Amino acid sequence: MNLPPLRKDESRPLPDQISDILREKIELGEYPPGKKLKTIRQFATEFAVSPVTVIKALDILEEETLIERVPIKGIFVSGRTEQKKQLTACFAFPEKQLSPNYGSAENWGLNLELFRGLSAGAMQNNVNLQFVYFEQASTPELLKKQLAILEKFDFVVFTGNQLEELQEKAAQQQPVYGIVSGTGAIPGVIPVDYDRADAMKRIHDYLKKCSVSKVVSFVMPNVARNRSEIFVRNAEQEGLSLCGNGIFEISRHDPERIEKIRDFLLKYKPEFIFIDTTELITDLYGAAFELGLFPGMDFIVTGISGGMMYNGLFPAPSYFRIPRFDMAMQLMKCASESILSGKTPVVPELEVEFIEGKIFKKYTGEKES
Repeated sequence: MNLPPLRKDESRPLPDQISDILREKIELGEYPPGKKLKTIRQFATEFAVSPVTVIKALDILEEETLIERVPIKGIFVSGRTEQKKQLTACFAFPEKQLSPNYGSAENWGLNLELFRGLSAGAMQNNVNLQFVYFEQASTPELLKKQLAILEKFDFVVFTGNQLEELQEKAAQQQPVYGIVSGTGAIPGVIPVDYDRADAMKRIHDYLKKCSVSKVVSFVMPNVARNRSEIFVRNAEQEGLSLCGNGIFEISRHDPERIEKIRDFLLKYKPEFIFIDTTELITDLYGAAFELGLFPGMDFIVTGISGGMMYNGLFPAPSYFRIPRFDMAMQLMKCASESILSGKTPVVPELEVEFIEGKIFKKYTGEKES
């Protein structure tokens, strides 16, 4: 049986290409369990490579328990191939995402939960997970090389809209999963997200439960404002008053941000603040304390968060926690099951968890004792 030629003009190592060809024949049953394979020299001649290259390819297959090398007798397909196949997955990231100089504490907290969930899910579902760095493709040639690297994996995981062009192109050749950010999913990429619609409904229910009349959403410029806009529409439906236009924009890079928040609190006296951009909550607390105001007593504050920047705040705010660890675990489970079963890959959206903080009676409708 003739073997296909290697693509020696590609950046992919030749041992990997050889192991891929032999692995496919084993998994398709062309090389059944117990079959004696060709010798190293025969493979080297047929692939037109050195025996050392063939040995490296066989090392890969032996590590995956797909073959067994028996001294004197030869190389055989392992009987273990009847067991569940181990899938390979790639978590693709741009360097800046893992740099200590990039991102906020909140993003680092979410990423930590993501990495832990992916690793735990890989172990639980027999997936060989690799973290691979990709720079932003600046030329078609670089993008082609990146796609060739990803092609060897059974599925790929990205976060948000990072490496957007690579995500979209990779999704045309293999299953690609994307941890969705506020900007939404990329065409062809299988989204992995929490139930955003349900989260906003529960914030609306929480808003109705509280005895408040003036509301606002805090958000940073140049980020998605769809959650703020939904919050404002829901507040207007309840007949509540908006502070300003209902959305207060402030950048965390603004050196006067605490002063501007303090001035906003003095001018509008909001009673319910939805923190759409989590990083702003510490500045809100700082501005409030300068004025002698206390969250939960003088106003209610809530948001949707991973919880990193909400932990340790006093009085503790109520918030809806993004289940990033569980999302990553579920991703690995659904991805492996869909590939092994041949079913359409879908990752159900998970419900956020409500973390209840301290709210004083003036906002609960109860009378003070």
